[in-house]
Amino acid sequence: MMGRVLVEEFQGDVLKWLRERVELVVINPWIEPERWELEILRVDGVISRKGKITREQMKKSAGRLKIIARTGVGVDPSRVDLDAAREFNIWVTNMPGSNAVSVAELVFGQMIALVRHTFAANQAVRQNRWSDYLRYIGTELAGKTVGIVGMGNIGTRVAMRARAFEMNFLVCDPYIPESHVTALGGKWTDLERLLRESDLVTLHCPLTAETARMIDTSRLRLMKPSAYLINAARGGIVDEAALYRALKEKRIAGAALDVVDEEPLRQDHPLLQLDNIIFTPHLGAATLEASTRGEWGAAEEVIRVLEGKKPKNPVMELS
Repeated sequence: MMGRVLVEEFQGDVLKWLRERVELVVINPWIEPERWELEILRVDGVISRKGKITREQMKKSAGRLKIIARTGVGVDPSRVDLDAAREFNIWVTNMPGSNAVSVAELVFGQMIALVRHTFAANQAVRQNRWSDYLRYIGTELAGKTVGIVGMGNIGTRVAMRARAFEMNFLVCDPYIPESHVTALGGKWTDLERLLRESDLVTLHCPLTAETARMIDTSRLRLMKPSAYLINAARGGIVDEAALYRALKEKRIAGAALDVVDEEPLRQDHPLLQLDNIIFTPHLGAATLEASTRGEWGAAEEVIRVLEGKKPKNPVMELS
């Protein structure tokens, strides 16, 4: 055995492959958070989907921890302290593109759920209110404009699907060339124009110092009263207090959140009081296909590093 590795609850064949190579500790960090935090100090590698790894844990590992492999794309302070990882010479890896299709498809599912009121309509049928169907008259996506904030792997796939739905799309992403957007039939623009002109706004940017609380009171006021906001990126991008006020006062029509500031969402959160918002528990990447790509890729990265090799997808270089 080449080391001890902490993992979350993954597919059986991935765990079997790992057990043939390392001593394995399997923990669900949301069910057993204290045990998760304790075991991080006793392992050579961590494979994480949701679990957090802090500076203090890296320090207490005292040089034993060699790699933190993320099964998904996002690597931000809410999950991994990258500055600390660099300081303590710990590799951090991710899996670019592994969940792009899954997240893009969820976004369109949520768009349809919002504009066709499917959650409320489902409840009406269950409560024998079939005759209420006229209360759930929706709108078509065809002919509408979707604003895509962030045009990476996921944003690009949202744009491609928007074309199939006969939608127009605007893109705000200062880090890509305009030609990348126009080649797909969209328009490259700034965030303010995107918010003013879009019927649906979907977020696909990382959580950074630049994007934290980017969708705040002033920017929500730019959106149409008939517009919807979808966030399947990171909760911290949206000011949740501002979103609550905008939804409560009907300054925007509704929202769909797959992510929130602090996960899991506390049960007394004000947003749960509203009927014009729908939630999913951070399951954008929760498909069999995306999980397979992410879990196998992260497992291979850990074994690669424990064998003394450089990982294929490092988030940052080590000195």
